[in-house]
Amino acid sequence: MQLNDQWRTSITSLAGTSPEDGIAFNISKRGTLGWNISWLPALTLFISDVLAWPAIFIIFCELRTLLVGGPGEIVWQLLVIPSAVSAITLHVLGGYDRRTDMYSLAYMVEHLLGQGFALMTSALIIYGVFTFGPSVQPSRLLFASAYAVFAIYSLAVRRWMAGVLNNHHSTKHFVMVADAQAGDRFSRMYQSHRMRQELRLFSSIEEALPHLDENADGFIVGFNPSSLDTRSAQLLAYVHFRHIPVFTMESFYESNWRQVPVQSIEGWWAFAQDSALVRDSFYDHIKRLFDLVIATAALVILIPILLVIAILVRLESRGPALFRQTRIGRDGRPFTLYKFRSMRQGSESGSIYTAPQDPRVTRFGQFLRKTRMDELPQLWNVLLGDMSIIGPRAEWIKCVEQYDETIPFYGYRHLVRPGITGWAQVNYSYGASNGDAEEKLKYDLFYIRHYSMALDFAIILKTLHTILFAKGR
Repeated sequence: MQLNDQWRTSITSLAGTSPEDGIAFNISKRGTLGWNISWLPALTLFISDVLAWPAIFIIFCELRTLLVGGPGEIVWQLLVIPSAVSAITLHVLGGYDRRTDMYSLAYMVEHLLGQGFALMTSALIIYGVFTFGPSVQPSRLLFASAYAVFAIYSLAVRRWMAGVLNNHHSTKHFVMVADAQAGDRFSRMYQSHRMRQELRLFSSIEEALPHLDENADGFIVGFNPSSLDTRSAQLLAYVHFRHIPVFTMESFYESNWRQVPVQSIEGWWAFAQDSALVRDSFYDHIKRLFDLVIATAALVILIPILLVIAILVRLESRGPALFRQTRIGRDGRPFTLYKFRSMRQGSESGSIYTAPQDPRVTRFGQFLRKTRMDELPQLWNVLLGDMSIIGPRAEWIKCVEQYDETIPFYGYRHLVRPGITGWAQVNYSYGASNGDAEEKLKYDLFYIRHYSMALDFAIILKTLHTILFAKGR
């Protein structure tokens, strides 16, 4: 109790309030009733998923029994394996994260694609392994039909939960302390992300503390935390451990927007302990093996399509079917990148950016760009080791020279192999300026820090969404 009284004294002296009706009282209430139940939506969705699949599957089996006879023996694997695979897939997609916009078309497509992947994986395990026992498994059509209903149900539950959370967060707010310039820049970014919570900006901690009440979703420190004096740092630690989270700019960007703010990091960022990237990590070797297998299989399967595209490119405009350009790869090494030519020959002498409705792009080239099919020859670069299937975009050497001079820490994106698709490519539209390059770098730095199989899987599903809806450029 003595320590708590000391905290209350520190808080009230800064906030100018009494312990009975001031910020200390509000924070104490919040510690038992507020942020510490933020896990409840995720737990609710998880329980719903785990219980829904067995219920739906058993209902389908009973219906089949009534209509045409027994579906086969229902063994535990049929109830457990699909639930587990689905839960893991949804976790990777952010299906248990309250910050995911589950109302969006993008999430709906990724959810259904993810459930399709979970269906194939579950069926492969069940019918490829457990059918060799004495039991007779239900028909694949019955299994797939039940899974389709489960996929729709799990999406509907998430859309309902999103509506509940949106209504809840509309009464909440974030409190931020920053100078005028940083606060204005952050406010514009905050509005662009359409956050539900109100943002309240203040120039000092003393002004901000009275607003840390039961409706506060977090406190954002908009300046370098190392500049805090010991007393203020201890105060914010108390706030943080009483379940009102305190964010630095970097941690807020990462946890809410899946980015790393270039303006707020320092040169030692790449060496931070929480960076997941390890150059000789086990996953780095697994990923290279994955690249070789996928690129080899894709090139063999796609040979007829590649030949047809090459012929169509040659027929529409003069020049070679393939476009070659020097790009910058891992460790800053230059290499020759291959793409299907989507512009008229000689267009590279113009602007380094492609404008909307750019006259240099051919009609067939527009189709190739929208569907990302112009990138297919880069599978050869993957085989050579210049690129990966997933990673930051391989930029033209002229662009890299320009960005290195104007964008801090731009070279960090060369810590990993560039990719045919990546986190920046699926989250940000085509870059056409230095500002766009800086915005994409935020996503690239997030990918580098969170380099993992789960993130790569999410990127693959987002890429399929981009291809299916022709969102490329």
